Amino acid sequence: MSRNQKTLLLIASFVVIWLGAYFMLQKPQAGRAIPDLSNRTGSGSASAEFLNTKHAFEYYRDEIRKKPETVKNYVQLAQLFMQEARITGRHHEYIPKVQSLLSEALARAPKDLEALITKASLLMTLHKFEDAKALVEQAVARAPYHAMAYGVLADALVELGDYEQAVVMCDKMLSVRPDLRSYSRAAYLRELHGDLEGAQQVMKLACDAGVSGHENRAWTLYQLGKLYFAEGRLDTATFIFNGILAERPDYAYAQSGLAQINLARKNYAEAIATLKQLYRDTPDHAFLEQLVEACHLAGETAEAEKMTKLALEAYAQHEQDGWEVNLEYARFCTSYDLNLPEALQRAQREYERRPNNIDVLEVYASALYKNGQPEKAEPFIKQALRLQTPRASLYFHAGMIAYQLGKHDEAQAHLQQALSMGPGFSAREAQIARDTLAGLRSAQAS
Repeated sequence: MSRNQKTLLLIASFVVIWLGAYFMLQKPQAGRAIPDLSNRTGSGSASAEFLNTKHAFEYYRDEIRKKPETVKNYVQLAQLFMQEARITGRHHEYIPKVQSLLSEALARAPKDLEALITKASLLMTLHKFEDAKALVEQAVARAPYHAMAYGVLADALVELGDYEQAVVMCDKMLSVRPDLRSYSRAAYLRELHGDLEGAQQVMKLACDAGVSGHENRAWTLYQLGKLYFAEGRLDTATFIFNGILAERPDYAYAQSGLAQINLARKNYAEAIATLKQLYRDTPDHAFLEQLVEACHLAGETAEAEKMTKLALEAYAQHEQDGWEVNLEYARFCTSYDLNLPEALQRAQREYERRPNNIDVLEVYASALYKNGQPEKAEPFIKQALRLQTPRASLYFHAGMIAYQLGKHDEAQAHLQQALSMGPGFSAREAQIARDTLAGLRSAQAS
């Protein structure tokens, strides 16, 4: 063998060794564990939408394997899983997957704009509102024309009780991109400020901006139906919920809306059957809470206790998974007179965290008077009413606090206001309001 041949052989051997080492080093990256997509239950697994979701999942999974350094693929897959969590109700399965993907994205590119905004949206889902606000403010500072950044910031400000600034951010979102997401936020802010008719009008704009059959349009129509339900327009709400099901069969939230209408009409057995099936197929905690209410109304005490136990276990599971659920736990327990000392402690912790939010103020006031402290509850419920939000539960709790304080004229006014708003709050608490009013009128007549 000549010297040149030996030299070429040596070079070729070096290249083979170098390439082998390169691909060995790259193998762990290419084989990185990527969270999987689970099949949906029932007819949803065969839908065209889920087929598209699977194709999108496979695309992003393959792109991550081929180009693990490309951050946008992690973010897009995280967004897909967040949407799937909302559609299926399987938050405990998908939220950890979202966290894993976003952690990887931000480890590779800590200042990536879409990753930051998606992380802020995730923090909103986990009820970590202060962290979400801090994160999305960074995005807004860098991208003053990013509509979704303004949307997430508006959501965070609402949850923190800064409603004035939330309106400012929502207006900026509308100016950048007037679409379903911005209109629906504007509608909610109008509702909070007492303009129910205006909220309905803007929510219609949001619905019209959506695509028939898509989940985000179905969700927005569901919110519109709830607005009509809240003011007692049950036929209109029924029409809207059935319309959603015509566009998107088996949509869980539309079915839950119809179940709430059945509860308002005292069709308890039908409502319970619907809600049980919904919770089996789409394990959203809201359906479980609605089941507790329905079983109580139907007089099914043993079943109500069973559902209550499941609801409390679900709160514990949420906390294990990193959610903040003090407000939700306190609201549930005060509604059914459960664990009242702990409910008050949790409500107080939430109040210390976000003292201007009207939901927090309402639940804190409720927990105080349920623990025998109506005099302490009064200023908090009055602050909760400051926006004149047309929410029956606010006036119900204001009335019950006034009743405990012996302010009977004020109690009557608030309870009558609550009942005049239709069935937009707990049917069980509506009966308490009627019974309390009857007692007050009887005392006045005697």
